[in-house]
Amino acid sequence: MQFKTSLFSPPLFLYRISNMMISRHDAVKLKCDLLINGVRLTDLRMDLHRDHGWDEARAKSFLPAELQLPHEVFCQIRENREANFRLRIIENTLVVQDRNNNIVCSCELISLPPFAHEKATDGTLFEKIVVYNGSCNLNFTWNYFCDYFRTKQECRFCNLTPAQDFYPEENISNARKTAAQIGDVIAATKRHIRDPKSIMTRGTPPQKQGFGEVAQILEMLRERFPYANDRERTKVLMTISPTKNIADVKLLYDSGLHSVAFNFEVFDRGYWKAIVPGKDSFIGRELWEESLVEAVKHFGTGKVFSAIIAGLEPRKTLIEGVHWCCDRGIIPIVVPFSPETGSQFEGFRPPTLHWMMDTHLEAADIIASKIPMIATEEYWDNDAPICAECFTGGILYDVIRTNAGLTHYHGHNAENKSEAKKVIETVGAV
Repeated sequence: MQFKTSLFSPPLFLYRISNMMISRHDAVKLKCDLLINGVRLTDLRMDLHRDHGWDEARAKSFLPAELQLPHEVFCQIRENREANFRLRIIENTLVVQDRNNNIVCSCELISLPPFAHEKATDGTLFEKIVVYNGSCNLNFTWNYFCDYFRTKQECRFCNLTPAQDFYPEENISNARKTAAQIGDVIAATKRHIRDPKSIMTRGTPPQKQGFGEVAQILEMLRERFPYANDRERTKVLMTISPTKNIADVKLLYDSGLHSVAFNFEVFDRGYWKAIVPGKDSFIGRELWEESLVEAVKHFGTGKVFSAIIAGLEPRKTLIEGVHWCCDRGIIPIVVPFSPETGSQFEGFRPPTLHWMMDTHLEAADIIASKIPMIATEEYWDNDAPICAECFTGGILYDVIRTNAGLTHYHGHNAENKSEAKKVIETVGAV
């Protein structure tokens, strides 16, 4: 299924640039550059105002969220006036240009799904509850408050709580999202997508122990979306902190959760203490590792994850972390470091594109070798809690699928593609 639409009607120019269509490998490499270095949008805004009838205020405030590159490569948009690439509208087509004004490829902006303007049963707009990634993934942050910011022990790269002040115009709300609201969004999604997938997370609550709202959310999922076996569980990847009670890991599984992620963020123990001091102080490294291993016993390989940020530590220790995870049946989520406004790394630069690509290529080879299921259509179609193509903030799974020659993009949701295109409003009309 594709929740995308062209910003403009396709002209003959699209045929002319099709002869310069980049390969999927190059599209993934371009995505990596856009994630770490951003993209320039000033000229796009000028094009919209000058040539497409947008008033100046509307054009200047236009900030699209995601971009679709060729070969079903989806990418987050991170504006940077010093970026290597820019978006332009040339002969009525949206394109990516390099610094020499050469057209690299055509592209499309990702529009909202047809149910995006609906409301939950309590009247809350969906836009206050969920963020959409690509065409298949739902992203819920049911509580943006993290107590580690209050105690000055926040993860140094994170801007979760400050983001509410820096981006008030975006879909970021202090209000807690209830289990019922989340259920309403998933139910609406299921009307349009055969197999919706969700990432759910939260900030660390003041008590720092227990699951709190997690229990209510899992109870809601069981009641509204019953299942007869593990494969039928609602596809949810919950990224949270483990508790100090190792038995709680099994409780998550027994409560109906599909997949879980306890994120390392950095693997080297010295960097761990410095960059994630709250996790180190309240949970500790040993229990963090034990919780991941325990999770595999219950959820199984392919449903336990841990994120490691590429660029916050040397490649050597990051790769050691990839090996450590894979040897225990844990799938690493390697994501490129991109400094966030409001975090303690604001203003820092990520590593070079060459370093980032080489690191991801090495990690991808290790994961595909040690956990072969991840390089199969069977896994992504039936068992993965996220859509690889719609994981717009990373390139790892794009690399793995490209190397394996997998082309069933979006899994079962691709079956709804033609139907979805009939009902989506164009971005230019909203």
